[in-house]
Amino acid sequence: MAVTTFYQSHEGAVCAALLRERLQWFWPDLRQQTVLGVGYAQPYLGAWQEQGAGCVSAVLAAHASAVMTQQKERRGVPPEERTCLVDARHLPFDDDAFDRILLVHALQDEEQAVTLLRAAGRVLRDDGRMVLIVPNRFGGRLRQRTTPFAREAAFTRGSLRRVLAHAMLHVERRDEALFLPAAQGCTSLQRGQASDIAGKVLSPGLGSLRLVEVVKDVHSVRPLPVASRKAWFSKMVVPVQDA
Repeated sequence: MAVTTFYQSHEGAVCAALLRERLQWFWPDLRQQTVLGVGYAQPYLGAWQEQGAGCVSAVLAAHASAVMTQQKERRGVPPEERTCLVDARHLPFDDDAFDRILLVHALQDEEQAVTLLRAAGRVLRDDGRMVLIVPNRFGGRLRQRTTPFAREAAFTRGSLRRVLAHAMLHVERRDEALFLPAAQGCTSLQRGQASDIAGKVLSPGLGSLRLVEVVKDVHSVRPLPVASRKAWFSKMVVPVQDA
């Protein structure tokens, strides 16, 4: 299901409302701060835009059609002031431009995730924070197979930690959401809230979505892979002449 179609549905609207609540738990007050949403973040940036935060949505090429949809929905508001289409390999912003970054519907596989997270880290201020919303590998995509999350990269704690380490980031706080499929858990906001509370008590760690807050690991240095381990040694070998 396309992201625009999902968020225009009742279940999608409830899902966005549930996740906005969790995002406000991470960042309750972002007045006068700059926020970048990467992937397809328009349904979530309203959590802070109403507070006066300066929000920019960087839509990845995979969701290009969403840009046109947003332009039609926001008549009278110059779309280029809030939405732009970007390449995952390079975000067209200055270094240290944003206080907060939200990545949702953004990660396709581990290799692309490292590339995008490094690009996001470049435009994040040294004291800034980033939140990732990704599917849980333990059944997350299966339970949410009728949502756009079903087509995205899913992670365990360990695999996500590995990707973050390669991107020179580390985890500060975690949360989880959507313990039931959207068709059952997102019929109403109250039902979604109740099922998530029950899920955290009865089956912690099994939420369909992982919400992870990360910061820059300024002391992390990842060595480059060695292209050839034998080249330096072969130069030291002296051939022995037959006696």
